Amino acid sequence: MKTKLPSTFCLLPSASALLAAILFGSALAPGARAQTPSADDFNPGVYTATWYGDVFSLAVQADGKILVGGGFTELGGQPCLNIGRLNADGTLDTGFDPGAAGYDVFSLAVQADGKILVGGDFHTLGGQPRRRIGRLNADGSLDTGFDPGADWFVRSLAVQADGKILVGGAFTELGGQPRRYIGRLNADGTLDTGFDPVAGEGVTSLALQADGKILVGGLFTVLGGQPHRYIGRLNADGSVDTGFGPGASTAVALLALQADGKILVGGNFTYLCGQARNRIGRLNADGTLDAGFDPGANGSPEQMAIQADGKIVVGGTFLTLAGETRQRIGRLNATEPATQSLTSDGSTIAWLRGGTSPEVWRTTFEHSPDGSTWTDLGAGTRVPGGWRLTGLSLPPGGTIRARGHVITSGKINGSAWFVETTLAAPWDIRLSLERDGSEALLNWTGGQGPYQVQQTATLGDPGSWQNVGDPVQANSMRMPLGNGNQFLRVRGQ
Repeated sequence: MKTKLPSTFCLLPSASALLAAILFGSALAPGARAQTPSADDFNPGVYTATWYGDVFSLAVQADGKILVGGGFTELGGQPCLNIGRLNADGTLDTGFDPGAAGYDVFSLAVQADGKILVGGDFHTLGGQPRRRIGRLNADGSLDTGFDPGADWFVRSLAVQADGKILVGGAFTELGGQPRRYIGRLNADGTLDTGFDPVAGEGVTSLALQADGKILVGGLFTVLGGQPHRYIGRLNADGSVDTGFGPGASTAVALLALQADGKILVGGNFTYLCGQARNRIGRLNADGTLDAGFDPGANGSPEQMAIQADGKIVVGGTFLTLAGETRQRIGRLNATEPATQSLTSDGSTIAWLRGGTSPEVWRTTFEHSPDGSTWTDLGAGTRVPGGWRLTGLSLPPGGTIRARGHVITSGKINGSAWFVETTLAAPWDIRLSLERDGSEALLNWTGGQGPYQVQQTATLGDPGSWQNVGDPVQANSMRMPLGNGNQFLRVRGQ
């Protein structure tokens, strides 16, 4: 009797909800269908002509719609060949129907411009020939200028901040040139000829670090001409990071990155870094084993996602996880806090992220006066500890929204989603003071007017602050220079 296992999952934008494509056959262990909490009314369903379909990849778009890739002929009760899109409520987006003929779609990734990268074992995409890799426009039409081609499976896709695209799989040719199991494409789909690390066998998982280095997992024992047992790390130029060599006892299927640089590893191994680890482990950023992380599973993990709160959702063939009975899906508690801080003074937004939070490959920032209509402010720039956007002149009031986009990759784990947080006004008020002749010019940014300027000569006495004039809507005030020390502050609404 054929048994279907959990195929893939990703996190919904609320960061507390899990979208799980769990497609079971009729030979499940007793109780496997009984889940707590109970299911909601999100139930699109996927099928093939002869059996329940497989879902291998999910990607949540910025508008909340959900891309679905796998091996199926029907989605949401309608014909849909291996790729489709659902509305946020689970109904089928009937205007999106590119179709991927041949075999399965294994990996999906949404670019910053909204275009959709598709990898798998298909032969046509959007009605046109495409060998196992292609790109769709946001409306589902084929990007006709993108056609690199691969001679065998594409299992994993990852998008760099510069728009270049990392590709892993079972191929030995990519973009018309020899590439053994890993390669990189330019944003236009042409081959990056300067990147050719070479893996000894198939690559199933890729992950991009904050410093641009590339984590690689798979079936290989050689990477870049150096011995690396099933896991390794490349520098941004494709050369091997010789200082990183944890090693596993057998294939690595999954990689996921925390914001603190630690690396979650999943596969069918029983040893990691020479120490006993049953199929799940965690590495420090330098590749040494995190000795305090050892949950263990009695079957192979095949999907993994880090929530915004640092908890780790795991799906696979296991029946126990961290010593507890879990029927093929479970969640691990965070071992340390998932930290974040979103601040703004009206001209700069800073989003610091750390701890066990999921690492993100790009961020976007938006502003809304009412919490429902959002204006794009631009993409963040990576800074130590997080992301920043400068050069703004935000109106008083409203809400700032920050979104960080996550991509996971793996044999059947090629999914994408985003985490988000918001900051409501008043924002931080930042002051600057300069002398202009016989006057002092006080300027400030951030907060929400009207503003009240106050002064005191005794900083340690909270009751000594006195108003300077009446409240103002402006962001500056001139004052005559006086004798002695005066401390100034500005209070917003």
